Formats: sequence, structure tokens, C-alpha cells
Amino acid sequence: MNKMQFALAILTLLGFLTAGCQGQPTPAPCPAIQPGLAFLDARFNNAVGLLNEAPQDAPNTYWLTNDNALAAYALAQLGQKERAVAIQSTLQYYGHTSNNLIEVVWGATVAFPPHVARPEVIARVGEAEIRQEFHDAEWIFTDWREYANLGFLGALNEFNQGRKEEARSTFSATLAMFDGSGLRDKAFSGQYETYKLALALYTGARIGAPVPNAGQLRQALLSMQATNGGFYTHYRTWKDPEGDANTETTALALLALKMVGCSSR
Repeated sequence: MNKMQFALAILTLLGFLTAGCQGQPTPAPCPAIQPGLAFLDARFNNAVGLLNEAPQDAPNTYWLTNDNALAAYALAQLGQKERAVAIQSTLQYYGHTSNNLIEVVWGATVAFPPHVARPEVIARVGEAEIRQEFHDAEWIFTDWREYANLGFLGALNEFNQGRKEEARSTFSATLAMFDGSGLRDKAFSGQYETYKLALALYTGARIGAPVPNAGQLRQALLSMQATNGGFYTHYRTWKDPEGDANTETTALALLALKMVGCSSR
């Protein structure tokens, strides 16, 4: 077995090539996806073997998780297997393909509530700083239900354990934080976070839960796509994006749009 075959086998084992929305109709191809893939491709540094965090705000920062693990999964799901294999090989080299939370996106289960994130610099390659986010800090998110991202990830975690009704109940309670513009959760301080829109759409499709405001969520998400194909990190209104487009947000947006499409119908 050569390196490419081995890495593909690992991707399959992790569910990167097989996980999806079982039993749900396949939407029409979304035209926002190709520019998004081009954005991710532009983030890849051959010398590092990873995608950087963002082109302007963090060009020399490379997160193993969540950014590159999510990107590898999204790329594998969208047919970009060679790039996914390259990223996954680097993740394996550093020994960090997950972080006790983000892996619920591709079907794994973790202990819940999660621990607070602890960032750590893993290595430096020239000007590149390679970081990892561990969820092993002393503190636990006892208030996790008040954060939209943790609510959606918690719903996925329950679904991955076969607890479908609990998953849909958690999802519905979290989706109630959507105020017509974005997810107004405990972390909200005037800026909405785009990746939470993507998580809402992705989770609803993945667990087969009703998403009555899917059209608004999709419209809000699509309005956050920048001219470079990436998705802005923050916004105040749908016409007022803020910050840079980044790898994590774009990867989650592409996963969501693959599941639900671009059409409002």
C-alpha cells in the first residue's frame, strides 16, 4: 500500500469519504461551492502541508484543528481527495487529527459537555506557526446550551450515538437563538458569527431535523461569501460583513451548502 492509498484508507476510516446526510435528497449543485474550494486551495502552503487561517488577518497561522481537520473533511466530501489526503497526512505527522470536539462533524462521539479550549503552539516552520486547539482545559462548559455552536455540536454528538430524538430536541432549542439575522447566543456582543449559520444548516440536514427558517439561514450564509470565494468570519447585518474570510468558516459553509444547496426552494 503506497502513501496515497494509506491516507485514503485513513480518510475512509475517519468517515471523511463516507459520512453524509443519510436518507436526505441530494440538492442541486451550488455555484458558491467552486469559488469556496478555490479559496481553500489558495490557503494551502506546500512547504507546511496545511492551509493557513486567513489571507489577511492570519497568513502565517496554521491550526491543525479546527481549521485543517475541517478543511480535509470538506475537501474529501466535495471530491478534492488529493488535497484532503495531503492535509490529513500532515495532521497525522503532528499527531492531531481531532480535539475531543470537532470530530462530531464527521460522525465521531465525544464526552459532553466539552472542556474549554486550550490553544498551544505545536511547531514552527519558517514563518509559519502551527497551532492546535485542545479541549482539555480544567473548566467545562456547564452552560454549553447557551452557545449556538456547542448546541449544534451537542446535537450531532447525540445523533452520532443513535439518540435521534435527543439530538433533534437539542437542535431545535439551539435553532431558537436565530433572530432573523444570526445566532444571538451567549457569545454575541454585536457581531454575529458566520460559522454558526453553517453549523445550523449542516446539523439540521445531517440529523434530519426540521429547519423552518432554512431559507433565511441559507440567505444569510450566502451573503457572507467574499469576492475571493471565502466566507467572512463576522457580520452585523447581511450587508455588513466584518473581518477576513477564513479557512474554518469557509470549510463549514461548503459542507452546509453541499447538504442543503443554494436554492431557497
